[in-house]
Amino acid sequence: MIKKVIYFLVISLVLVGTYFILSKPPTDGSSYENPDLVFYWGEGCPHCETVKNWLSENNQQNILKINSKEVYKNQNNSTELFNIVNQYCPEIKGDNGIGVPAAFDPVGKKCYQGSDQIIKFLGDKLTK
Repeated sequence: MIKKVIYFLVISLVLVGTYFILSKPPTDGSSYENPDLVFYWGEGCPHCETVKNWLSENNQQNILKINSKEVYKNQNNSTELFNIVNQYCPEIKGDNGIGVPAAFDPVGKKCYQGSDQIIKFLGDKLTK
């Protein structure tokens, strides 16, 4: 009887542990505690790829700390972007929602939208 209870408890703990591990949202990039920029992008977005390519070419030494968050497939990231835009920069929210690429400067509390604005911000940060 005691063996059955122990067996049941072990199985239960394994299942609960597996559930908690699998229920965590996937990460999609480096995560820094104090990033220079939070970059929100969407899978398949060509303008997002432009920013990602610029970063891979110009930030090879990871001088800039970028938290990269995909928003099309990750609801938590999408909600986070929505909340940041509502709080800090509602002017970038259009009739069809919030477009990507979008970025948030947590130090300056400012949003950037579009590859040109984001790349200009990053380039300015690199030259300082």
